Amino acid sequence: MITNRMAPIILGLVCTLPAQKMTLEDIFQNQDYFQEKVAVVDWLTAEGAVALRRERAADTVIVVHDLATGEENPLWDRELLRASGIQRVHPMKDVDFSPDRRYVIIPGNGRLVWRRSTEANYYLYDRRSETIQPLTKGQQPQSNVKFSPDSRKVAYVMAHDLYVLDLDRDKTRRLTSDGSPGIINGQADWLYEEEFSLTRAFKWSPDSKSILFLQFDQRHLQVYPLVDELAHYPHITSVRYPKVGERNSYLRLGLVAVRRGRPRWFDLGPEQDIYVPRIFWTGRPQEAAFYRLDRRQRDLELVLLDLRTGSTRTAARQSDPAWVDLPAKPKFLNDGGFIWTSEQSGFRHIYRHSLDGGQPQALTSGQWEVTAIIAVDQDRGEVYFTGKKDGTEQQQVYVVSLEGSEPRCLTTPGGWNTIDLAPGHQHYILWRSTAGTPPQVSLFASASGERLHWLAEHSVPALKGQAPAWDLFTLTTSDGTKLNAALLKPPDFDPTRRYPTLIYTYGGPGSQAARDRWAGERGLWHYYLSQQGYVILMADNRGTGGRGKAFTSLAYGDIGRWPLHDLQEAARWIGRQGWGDPDRIGLWGWSFGGYATALAMSGAPNLFKMGMAVSPVTDFRLYDTAWTERYMGLLADNAAGYASTNVLEHVAGYRGGLLLIHGTGDDNVHAQNSWQLIEALVDRNQPFDLMFYPNQRHSLPDVRYHLYQRMTRFLRANL
Repeated sequence: MITNRMAPIILGLVCTLPAQKMTLEDIFQNQDYFQEKVAVVDWLTAEGAVALRRERAADTVIVVHDLATGEENPLWDRELLRASGIQRVHPMKDVDFSPDRRYVIIPGNGRLVWRRSTEANYYLYDRRSETIQPLTKGQQPQSNVKFSPDSRKVAYVMAHDLYVLDLDRDKTRRLTSDGSPGIINGQADWLYEEEFSLTRAFKWSPDSKSILFLQFDQRHLQVYPLVDELAHYPHITSVRYPKVGERNSYLRLGLVAVRRGRPRWFDLGPEQDIYVPRIFWTGRPQEAAFYRLDRRQRDLELVLLDLRTGSTRTAARQSDPAWVDLPAKPKFLNDGGFIWTSEQSGFRHIYRHSLDGGQPQALTSGQWEVTAIIAVDQDRGEVYFTGKKDGTEQQQVYVVSLEGSEPRCLTTPGGWNTIDLAPGHQHYILWRSTAGTPPQVSLFASASGERLHWLAEHSVPALKGQAPAWDLFTLTTSDGTKLNAALLKPPDFDPTRRYPTLIYTYGGPGSQAARDRWAGERGLWHYYLSQQGYVILMADNRGTGGRGKAFTSLAYGDIGRWPLHDLQEAARWIGRQGWGDPDRIGLWGWSFGGYATALAMSGAPNLFKMGMAVSPVTDFRLYDTAWTERYMGLLADNAAGYASTNVLEHVAGYRGGLLLIHGTGDDNVHAQNSWQLIEALVDRNQPFDLMFYPNQRHSLPDVRYHLYQRMTRFLRANL
């Protein structure tokens, strides 16, 4: 059964579709199809302005936007940068203002280290004197650069050690001295960056006198080599990568004064094999905090640390028989309590805790999820957050009282919404998109809710006045389970015809693909395929997110079971539609979606004519500890689950039709996964197509045009 919740919107979109079909060249080479990305660098509220990063393709600029007039001017003169030796500002996301907004840190020539971390030669721009100087006198690149709260110092990591530059005295102090490729201070190791989104592993104290930091000892970790075969003699990059069942980095939590002394180290507890994915200052004198998470990731504690005595106590705890997702960063309140998120009710909600103990107070409740806490306004007694109270396929922005109340929605129905609040909460910037509309960005007055200026009314200029007509609906499986789904039909759809259908899948634990949100480049490609006569379907299998902990936890122990099962349900649903051709169903996916594709091509070969697996895992024993063990448990406890999940255990059922794509420089899902699948297919004399991209990382960033051309050709030839 299909329950169409968006019929009024969809009908309004159909008549605006363009008569002229777009091309792959349009998507990847025509500037009018490139999405402009707008992000807040910093609020300059004392100046009545906000600094924005505007990015389209390779052109990125930092501008100062006047809140009253909407006028924009570049933050600096590019000629001034060139005169200072900065030929290229990289990667712009690391631009950082001092809290007093006088200074700006600018990253010069640099490189992306892993997915999120960068290193570069940084410069200090004085807005008052309009002068620029290097952060350091040498050529060694820096990373994780951060101003102190008093704006008088700058901390950074260089060659795995922590440093501080005192701006008043123009003097640099080295805070740690044991940094090496095996011991890293103040920066996260590969695992924490990839799986806990942690890069800068240090925090300035509120009084700017000391720094709390994590040290990672990874000397014992085994090394995975990435080989650059394009060099005259192959060059090897070594990644310290803990695979399932291997040891993780040893951790130490330290505190170092910026003017004197050596680091003091604190006890993290009796168990050494743990994760410390977040560290905090509580705002109270001589008190810090951290999350302590066990190796199985079933028990998480918020631990308070008394820096005078070194003693610790647990302020709150979360447990789950499957796994605990990291809660929102705790917001410490003036009364000594804090708020954070928890799934203790079965859905992620906001709770207020008193440090004196007692039961936490639920500020939100119901069978829907809070997705993030945006800000706490203690003066007004309000909490701003995003959530799914109005539908699992959308995200809205809400306000709730610190005492608990019915949440008030700030955004219009449908779509995917998030905001960035100015200090004082007088203004906010709203990002809003739908499945058929690229992100629109606008500035609002908080009190009236009035839009003051458009910052990007049409972030993809070529789609102004037109949109893909996605139909968001509920797909009911044979056992009565309802799956969130999305369908895109050709603009000239004829219900009397039969169409080939391409299923896009991701399906990993907690993920959502079928949602009312713009999908960027992938969404444009799906739109292009629909114009070529293909139907596109997405259906979120059991184990995906947005629907409560019980639904997501179905993934636990065998993350391949429900993606394989529900992809078959989706294929059979297509075959029952009057327009569906059961002999022309294909699927594709990337990363976990590539895994699901490869698994389905072996586990359900009679339902899928072809599949395209990009950067897939094929055996989760080859993947990293933190992500895999979170959802699969420890290998020693769940050998049967790991075997069932392994694509190679199902490959005897494969009958052809697979395009396998991987980058040889993928530090996340190693190309080893594809090599092992290739060997298994060759051993069985089975046909498949293959595309390796030399030195490309997991997202294949430099070959997207070639990649989508390759997939389009394969699709046309096989579906």
